[in-house]
Order: sequence, then structure tokens, then C-alpha cells
Amino acid sequence: MRNPLVQSCLLAALLVGAGGCATRNHFVEQAVLPDDGRRGDAVARARQTLAEMFPARYGATQRAVITVAGKQFACDALLSVSPADGGHLALVSSLGTVTDLRVRADGATELLKITPLFRADWSRNYVARDVRELFLPPAGLERAGWRADGRLVLQFPPDAAGAVAEYVFSPDGSRWEQLSLLRRGKTFYRAIIRRCSKWPALAAAIPDEFEVTAEAYRLDLRVTSLTTEGPP
Repeated sequence: MRNPLVQSCLLAALLVGAGGCATRNHFVEQAVLPDDGRRGDAVARARQTLAEMFPARYGATQRAVITVAGKQFACDALLSVSPADGGHLALVSSLGTVTDLRVRADGATELLKITPLFRADWSRNYVARDVRELFLPPAGLERAGWRADGRLVLQFPPDAAGAVAEYVFSPDGSRWEQLSLLRRGKTFYRAIIRRCSKWPALAAAIPDEFEVTAEAYRLDLRVTSLTTEGPP
């Protein structure tokens, strides 16, 4: 078995170099057909689906596998979400907490702990983005159109950096299936919801298995426990 200290040092080295020399992922997306103004019931259902996706307050334990430059590293993620504080995430490896951050309700990121294993810009630009996009879905999505396979696409207006978020739903709007971030019409981030499950005390099934492909990394994320009573 690989020594945990050696594994963590390798992860640190890869994350430091990922910004400049790691192989970039390439994305192929179906074109979005223009919105024809019909099927308003599906659009309304999709907005409701996303709004009711997660409880207002909950805590979750997750298992994360990060792939950088062909190497895989596993860690646990402890996430707590509340209306007042937004999302608070701590990543924990065999050596302890490697990064600790909060994504506030207004979208701002606060780094609570920085370690050599996850440099500040990686935590701010990538880890915080995963929390924001996967577990803090926005309100106010606009109709964008349809994929060729009939799936519905809703869109969130460009952010300060010019990135547009496309949320892809099943044709009837009852399931959130995919999220893509695009800049100047090109995808640089894609999350596929691999599974939704029902948890105790929750009325609806929630996404609990994600496959994320981003600029210089891949993330496979699985929820292993969830409670509505507070942080895990």
C-alpha cells in the first residue's frame, strides 16, 4: 500500500503543476436547439425540481476521488449547508484536514484553512466551485432550449468572469441530469449526475453521485451519509 505521506506529497506536487502543464480535458456537447416557447409545463417542473433538490439545512459526508495528470487520490469531504452560512466544506485525508472553506450565500468564498496539499488558488477556483455548482444551485434560471435528444436546457446568466451555466434536465423536467459551464461558447466544466437516492427524512430523491470533468482534473464524488439535523 502506498505510504499516505508519499501519496499526499504527490498530490501536492500535481496540484501545483496542474495549472500550467497538466493535460487539458476536451468536451463534446450536443448543440442547444433554440427555445420554441412551448412545453412550459416542463420548464416550470425543472425549476421546481432544482429549487427542491436539497433541503435548506443539511450535513453530508462524501467520498471524493480526484484524478490529476492520470493519478488518483482519495479523500473524505464533510459538507454542511444552511441558509445563513451557505456551504462549508472540509476535505480530510489520512494526514488530517487539507483544506477548509466556506461558500457564502452570496457566492463569496472564504478560505478557513490553507495547507501545502491544496494551495489557495486551487481551493478558491476549483474546490469552492464544485461546492457552489453542485450543492448550491441558483434561482432564476432562464429558458435556453432543447438538446437534440429532447432534454430541456435552462441557463443562468453569465457571471463576472463571463461563464454561463447550462442545466440539463430530462425532457419532462423531473430530473436534473447534467451541468455545463461555458465561456465564449466552449465548455470548460461538466458535471453528470450519475445517481439520485432517497435518504431518511427526505421526501424526494437527491443527487448523491457526481462525475465532474474540469479543466485539469476529474472528480468522482459520492455521498456516503446525510442528515438534516446539522453538520456530520
